[in-house]
Amino acid sequence: MARIILRDGRVAELREARDTPEDRRMLHELFRHASADDLYFRFFHMVKEVSDRDIDQMIRIDGQGKSLICVSQDQILGIGHYIMTDGASAEVAFFVDDRVQGRGLGTLLLEHLAQIAWRRGLKQFEAYVLSDNRRMLRVFQDSGYEIHEQHESGVIHLVLPLQQTERTRALQETREKLATAASLRPFFEPAVVAIVGASRDSHRLGHLLLRHVLEGSYNGVVYPVNSSAKAVLGVRAYPSVQAVPDAVDLVVIVVARDQVQSVVQDCIIAGVKAVLITSAGFSDLDANGAALEQDITADLRRHGIRLVGPNSLGLLNAHPEHPLNASFAPALPPAGSVAIASQSGALGIAILDYAARMGVGVSSFASTGNKADVSSNDLLQYWEDDPATAMILLYLESFGNPRKFSRIARRLTQRKPILAVKSARTVHNSVPTESGLQPVDNEVAVQALFQQSGIIRADTLQELFDIAALLGTMPLPDGNRVVVITNAAGAAVITVDALGAVGLTLAEPPVDLGVDALGQRYYEEVARALSQSDVDAIIVLFIPVGISEAQGVSDAIRQAVEEQGLSKPVLANFLMMGHGPIDYIESPTFRIPVYPFPELAVRALGQVARYAEYRRQPMGRLPDLEHIHVDEARTLVQQWQSPDEAVWTGPVRASQVLDMVGLRSQLALTEEDQGFCRLRIRCHMDPLFGPILTATPVDQENISRSRLIPLTDRDAEVFAQAWLRGQKGAPFCKKVLSELFLRVSRLIDEVPEITELEIDEAWVCHADTKIVSANVLLERRTL
Repeated sequence: MARIILRDGRVAELREARDTPEDRRMLHELFRHASADDLYFRFFHMVKEVSDRDIDQMIRIDGQGKSLICVSQDQILGIGHYIMTDGASAEVAFFVDDRVQGRGLGTLLLEHLAQIAWRRGLKQFEAYVLSDNRRMLRVFQDSGYEIHEQHESGVIHLVLPLQQTERTRALQETREKLATAASLRPFFEPAVVAIVGASRDSHRLGHLLLRHVLEGSYNGVVYPVNSSAKAVLGVRAYPSVQAVPDAVDLVVIVVARDQVQSVVQDCIIAGVKAVLITSAGFSDLDANGAALEQDITADLRRHGIRLVGPNSLGLLNAHPEHPLNASFAPALPPAGSVAIASQSGALGIAILDYAARMGVGVSSFASTGNKADVSSNDLLQYWEDDPATAMILLYLESFGNPRKFSRIARRLTQRKPILAVKSARTVHNSVPTESGLQPVDNEVAVQALFQQSGIIRADTLQELFDIAALLGTMPLPDGNRVVVITNAAGAAVITVDALGAVGLTLAEPPVDLGVDALGQRYYEEVARALSQSDVDAIIVLFIPVGISEAQGVSDAIRQAVEEQGLSKPVLANFLMMGHGPIDYIESPTFRIPVYPFPELAVRALGQVARYAEYRRQPMGRLPDLEHIHVDEARTLVQQWQSPDEAVWTGPVRASQVLDMVGLRSQLALTEEDQGFCRLRIRCHMDPLFGPILTATPVDQENISRSRLIPLTDRDAEVFAQAWLRGQKGAPFCKKVLSELFLRVSRLIDEVPEITELEIDEAWVCHADTKIVSANVLLERRTL
């Protein structure tokens, strides 16, 4: 079972068709309501009624194919299936209810069937489509797969190679992003909200949440739902969601756990669009709670309703056109361009409060809770094209689908920075969190994911906001060269030490202004640094002698920036000044962040400089390489697979597989091979993060670095550069080593039968790579 989202935001369940009376009944209903034209296009002749035999051919495939149905509100919206014609090909066909045609369902069925077929070793789909069936032809054309057409007497024979390309991936990701964003709009822009559990008792959470909605300038209609009250907070109440006179977009459930399921059934019958559950005691508590959460999520999914929570502390939208505080935050934060998602509800509310005190404006916020449905991945896709959001802050305790997270983040960070605090780094098997006992993610994989996707990782919440304050007020630096302007040598020494620790360099010796005529001197030096092309950032340090001097220095810095223009980041540290963690030198057009300690300013600048370097590089792609024959490699390993168990190929067969991707094996080395880089490579399948590539110097077993597969050309180059730092022969080996990583990545990514690869020793020379010994583990063969 999988959740899919149609182009209009409608949510449905995609699952395998079953030979059961219920599935047969729903299929007969699907075809019974179809038009004569649709039936003709599907069966190539006039059909009065689809027979049981026709249904049999779609669902009784007996291991020779796969049949998927899309179900919503106990109705089948569409069916797609393929039947193998030989070991490499299958014929595919679809039928979609005409009431949902044009919403992307046919394309989604094709995508999922293609992934299943490719995973099973098939290489291409074939389809026969009547030339007048323009809608179905468009499904294939919009899929992104390369299509070969042959016209035969009014019938078009299509052949689709199943190997994914950058174009197919990009189209699939765009479709998913637009559909996901549409499905989340009822949460952030609802016209009608119902609060179930709204209470007249001011100490109850339902009362508090209703009051927050009412006091948050919400410009829609809100309905309290309370079975025993006529009104709550002066607003007429209704006994159930079904009794509410308007169609409800968002229902917020604030009742005890044991009452939630009945309220959800009420929401389903009422046809609401979105549900937010604040109640705790589900997967965050025990197995019984987890089972109940699963049932509730499945019920909502079957009826096309999205869910935030359970165990969520709400969401809010601070945009002036759609203000909504459906959370336990006491007030809407100042409107701004920062979106926040927190897996911990209580910590999320604290983050909102801290953002307000820091002067960081918020666009929207969501507490994801147990993430039964809506996750950080969904929110990232919603915020990706949200014009009100320019930066995203995440507090994460665990990942749901890290590979998907990485793909989304790679796109987003090219335009909008993502800052994340990832907790649960402990070495224990699991740690307690607000959403229950969570398994600890592989910290090596987490770090690789963040590095490859351009996410700025903060170690603490304070660092998160230190960085956010800089990113939200200053341009990105063009490089790592920093000018330090100070009136205290001791502060400059601390700052210079901190610069070196984060990879920043001094553009010139620190400028010590002394104690005379400070305002004028700060003005002159800041203006000078702003005008110099060999300066990328400016840090201003000031230890005030009196309040009047501090104001004069602030005015001088402001004037210099106003006159010269804000062409590079300027940040300051005024020791012994300010009432909060960060103050600002304010101007009508800019805000210069003033940090309480110089180290905090430097750390924030170091993180931002690394992100700026990431942004300056071209976005990575999966390059075409010569001598790559993954189809032949798959054919080879499929012959060696065992139906009984996973098997190692041994060095000889492993060398044949590596040869297929242009990696030459050589059991003996020559003298000319000596003196360059020797490394050990291992690829293994992490149950959460997927395939991971780890490289270790042969003579330094305690040093290893890892990256997630698939690697882009950019990933491989950065990985090779980091790996070669300090290694002998590094200047000559970078290009060759990058290509080695790319070829291994292609093999593991495109030959899924390989679950582990061990290259015991590889020699990387200035012009070539030689594999000394390798072994490959193949998964057990399945149908």
